[in-house]
Amino acid sequence: MPKITAQSFNHVAIWVKDVRKSADWYIQKLGLREVSASEHRIFLKLADGGVLALFETLDTDRIGKGVHHLAFNLTSQQEESALEILRQQNIPLQQRGPNLSFQDPDGHWIHFS
Repeated sequence: MPKITAQSFNHVAIWVKDVRKSADWYIQKLGLREVSASEHRIFLKLADGGVLALFETLDTDRIGKGVHHLAFNLTSQQEESALEILRQQNIPLQQRGPNLSFQDPDGHWIHFS
């Protein structure tokens, strides 16, 4: 059976109370650079190219208590086959935003970028 080999993190996403306030903090204090924004999420780039994604929520139980999701980079050869491999392994896929995502055994959401 073919296997998937994640190459690196594409981004890590965290829950925040105020996406603009949090983004400004990371920009001003840690030197991250804003690369994409929408009403409730902002993507910030680190110097090495890694990305921190900030997702706004009103649910105070989520803020500061974990990861929204993980995104892994794959080689270009694996991008097309990776989701099919997951299907063959009976790993359920769910549309979450623009991505087909899946969960690890502990319930963390993951997608490929």
